Amino acid sequence: MRVLSATLGVFLAGSVLVSGAELIPGGETARKSVEARRGKTALSKLAASMKPGTWAELKTEMPKGLWSSPLVDGGRNKGGAGGLHIAGWTDDAHWDSRTGQFLYMGLRQTRQFIAYSEEKNAWRAIELDRKSDNPVFQTDYGHIYGTNGFDHERGRFYHLHRDFKDLKGGISYFDTATEKWTKLPPKPPTSGGMALEYSGAQDGLLLLGKQAWFFSNQRQKWEDLGSSPVDGYHSLMRWNPYRQEILMAGGNNGRQVVARFTKAGKIERLKDAPVNLSVHDLLTVDPLSGRYLILGFNEDKKTEAFEFDSDQNEFRPAAALAGQWPFNRYAMPVVAFIPEYGVTMWAEQKVYLYKHDAARTKEAK
Repeated sequence: MRVLSATLGVFLAGSVLVSGAELIPGGETARKSVEARRGKTALSKLAASMKPGTWAELKTEMPKGLWSSPLVDGGRNKGGAGGLHIAGWTDDAHWDSRTGQFLYMGLRQTRQFIAYSEEKNAWRAIELDRKSDNPVFQTDYGHIYGTNGFDHERGRFYHLHRDFKDLKGGISYFDTATEKWTKLPPKPPTSGGMALEYSGAQDGLLLLGKQAWFFSNQRQKWEDLGSSPVDGYHSLMRWNPYRQEILMAGGNNGRQVVARFTKAGKIERLKDAPVNLSVHDLLTVDPLSGRYLILGFNEDKKTEAFEFDSDQNEFRPAAALAGQWPFNRYAMPVVAFIPEYGVTMWAEQKVYLYKHDAARTKEAK
């Protein structure tokens, strides 16, 4: 067994000792970028000051209307489209260590692509071409669901988008270095697809509909993986670079079903979650342990949180994650994990960091 020693935690994953910096996804480019920012930014300083099992607010510069979808013909209330909250039916944000950005594509009739810059400690909206299908700006459908994915090694933000009038939907990726979009070959017409995520182990995209499909970057084609216990509709998906797998959970057709897409490219069903899960809930990865953090909401909008170890196939209560939840009941944050600082970042009108106490969670099981 190898021990991977992280800057802020310890990982068990093989037979060779690896330094913490080497755990940062994105290769040498990411490592150099992180070291240039570490200790100099509001984010890095706040994360370093936090104790395990705590939350802290990150004060940032945020433009007015950032979390609202752009207006078309005056917005929905005037017979057009847009002007609505771009989150709430998703948790699907991603962190890019190479550029130090929190990235999220949101949707409520129109798309709003937003980014937080660690270096500037500020947010911006990245303008989309409303006449292009790379990606399609407008839609007949209202929510984003799990249609964002991220390749940490190349810095590619993937997004699944639907047809609108004469514009053809598909899957496009945004290169965080060049800030250019590229469209993939069309997905199979029978694939459906309500959720996607990138697999670094297989170098391609996992797309879930009634069955699972995989797009290989090497082979440049879509491949049918057959049925999946998690079928994608209102489900959660997250790539885990520490375990080299994608975790899939919940959704309308199996709210407690949990499975993973392994580094060998197989879909494996795991133990059912102790709570119902859907796009209103939140799934992320704890960078300190490589385990998953799952936060759900019951009918009274009260939080229930768990840590999940996919290798041990074990759920454990995560009291600090749920008990200290800093958002009000009307907030609709999205989340991404930040490998280099050992925290998760939860963002909406306010932004918070959470540093998980994996040791305490294990003792409390």
